[in-house]
Amino acid sequence: MCIFPMVILILSAFVFPIILKSFGPGKGVALQLTTLLLLIIILVFGAFCLSAMATFLLLENKDECTLNTIAVTPIGASGYIMFKMTYIYIMSVITTIIVLLGTKLIAGDQYTIGGVSLFDNIGVIHIISFAVVSGLFVPALALFQGAFAKNKVEGFALIKGTGTVALIPALLILEAFQGKLQYILGVFPNFWAVKGIMLELFPINNSANLSYSMYLLIGTVYSILMLVIVYRFFLKKAEY
Repeated sequence: MCIFPMVILILSAFVFPIILKSFGPGKGVALQLTTLLLLIIILVFGAFCLSAMATFLLLENKDECTLNTIAVTPIGASGYIMFKMTYIYIMSVITTIIVLLGTKLIAGDQYTIGGVSLFDNIGVIHIISFAVVSGLFVPALALFQGAFAKNKVEGFALIKGTGTVALIPALLILEAFQGKLQYILGVFPNFWAVKGIMLELFPINNSANLSYSMYLLIGTVYSILMLVIVYRFFLKKAEY
């Protein structure tokens, strides 16, 4: 798990720029859409993969009945799950900071639209605040998947299905979701932080848009609420 941030950083700093360079002259619209799409993939891919790893950790506990033993210890099953999810959350925050800051420093000038580097529009504060909020989605998704899957086989199938949900913010590149319709996507917790940082990277003037801090505030409240709900739901579903 420790090398995971470096894998994503290699993709964002070296592989994705090669894809962008492959576009020839006269393909401005396609280049712009591809650039925005790759940015969203960078923003959400790490969180999804970490949640998948966390899901398998939870399911391993189910398969091996580890929670039966932990339940009788002073920390209890609830404390153990809370510790695991806190660890995953911290890893998610660190991964996001490493990936975004590393991409900005190494290949920030490769992500341009209209000759303007998108990463020049965000600073360290934006990166850290985004990481803190978006990281809340990771344990919530892991607990959700772990609650419904009975074993690793079911978990793998569920992870493939929720992968589509995790990439829902990719719809933000469509003009239809740049106005009030964007809030339809707000039912998905990872929408709010991604939308906020995308507006900082590539500002779009629209009266329906909120400020960066407001997107993060709503995302924080919503994600914490979802996290509490799925945490309690997982404990009820877990057999210990």
